[in-house]
Amino acid sequence: MDLLGMLGLGSIGGGIVASKLIDYAVPFKHTPQGKLFKEQKKWQQEMEEQRMDFQERLEMKRMYFQENLESQREELQKYLAEKNIKNARTIALFQAQAARQTQILVAQENARNMLEDHLVQDALKNYPLNVSPLVLLRNRSANMTSLLRFTEKDGGQRTSVEKVFEDVKGAMEHPDALNIFVAPVHVDSKIRNRKVLSDQIWDTVYQRIESFFTQHYNRSGNHPVVFFPTAWSDKSNPGMHASETLHFFLKDIPCVVIEPRFDGTTFRLMFSSWGIGYNSTEHHRTELSFPINIDVALACSVYDRSLKALDAIAEIDSLMDADALGFREKKKILKRNVDLYQALHIEQRIRENRLDEIEALGIYNIFAIEPLQDLSPLADCFSAQIGLNLAALADIHHLRSVDAPPLLPKLFKAYFPTLYKDKELRQQLVDEYGRAYRSLREEEIELKAIEGSRDAQFELVKRQLELSEASPMEVVENLWRDYAKRNYQITADNFDDIVEECLYGDYITAEDIPFFEKLLKNMDTTNTQLYKALNDKLFELQQSR
Repeated sequence: MDLLGMLGLGSIGGGIVASKLIDYAVPFKHTPQGKLFKEQKKWQQEMEEQRMDFQERLEMKRMYFQENLESQREELQKYLAEKNIKNARTIALFQAQAARQTQILVAQENARNMLEDHLVQDALKNYPLNVSPLVLLRNRSANMTSLLRFTEKDGGQRTSVEKVFEDVKGAMEHPDALNIFVAPVHVDSKIRNRKVLSDQIWDTVYQRIESFFTQHYNRSGNHPVVFFPTAWSDKSNPGMHASETLHFFLKDIPCVVIEPRFDGTTFRLMFSSWGIGYNSTEHHRTELSFPINIDVALACSVYDRSLKALDAIAEIDSLMDADALGFREKKKILKRNVDLYQALHIEQRIRENRLDEIEALGIYNIFAIEPLQDLSPLADCFSAQIGLNLAALADIHHLRSVDAPPLLPKLFKAYFPTLYKDKELRQQLVDEYGRAYRSLREEEIELKAIEGSRDAQFELVKRQLELSEASPMEVVENLWRDYAKRNYQITADNFDDIVEECLYGDYITAEDIPFFEKLLKNMDTTNTQLYKALNDKLFELQQSR
């Protein structure tokens, strides 16, 4: 079928249309429609080209971005890898340093322990006592932990206040003992018979001091003192500074170490102490010295011994033969001692302090000396001086630690009569107690309950040592007046008015009991009326607590 047939046109009509189409086909491109068609086609081509160009640029940008992203990812991975390596290296370095530091610390601790062990072993080599330091430390009283037990529970229940009070009271009544060590005396090598003086005479000193402290400063009282007279080992030589070694081991318990030294003219006591008054473990060291001339002591001792021996021989001389027991020869020697003592005017020389000629001649060249007998009076002097100072030190220790009143003022006259005659020495002792009471008063300045009681205690000490210028009732009156004025604002010229107002005017309370108890101890019991009235008032206050 031809084209016209396909168009459904007749043969005649189709010919006409075909001719028309032919007529118009040639000039179509010059028609507006043709131009428009051409422009559209061109625009389509340009658009296609632009689209292709855009797609190409877009693809290039995508590829560039992809490459850049890949590059950044690789850089990031590289950075992170390097960072991880650096961090791992830092951690490894830290661990290595920590391990090294740990090793150093362990080495230091091992070295310290080894050094401490060597120090202990070395100290034990020179340890001066036969008693082990572990025994001394284990035998000390239990630590005072009652006040901390308020926060502890025992079987689900807290510790009662009554239990704590009983523990505190028990600790105050039975405090830690003061340990006293007296080293062997170091005697100057120029002194003849120094072995007798340092050994046998010193044993006598030990025994007398130990006996005194066993009777009055034992563990059953509130002034416990443990005296170690025979605890020194054989390897402990005089002058070894034993206090340094003892402080190394026993710095946690109150101790006094005395190292005596004697050069023939001066007796020195090197006092070392720590824990006195339970204040600190600081090691205090001081020297106490007093003159003792061995030549004077020997001369007087020889003279007294010779006189007594001559009296004894005179009583039995008629009963013995001429040569019996050699008494006739001994009598000559004893008589010679007495005659030389009187001829040289030794007693006068001692009073005038002019013994240079006697010392130049030599006391052993003048008299026939028996060392064991003639040196024994030195034991009396040594034991008295050492015992007096140790007793005062023990009193001050227990006064400052548990407020125990001093014992020595009541014992001084009976046990140290020769030293008691020295009023200056008694005054020195009172001054020492006064410093201790002032120290306590400074610590208790804000406590009204015991205000003024220290003055009453100190007055009692002065009265016991016969150094108080006021009578007991004058002391009581002055203290009572000051206390009433300071605490109750009560003043009156007549002391009886003050007493009556205080006792019967609702002024004295339970807080005032400590002061008036101390005052009662100072009161002269001959004033029975005042003593009984105050005692009844204190009893009433105690019952009302």
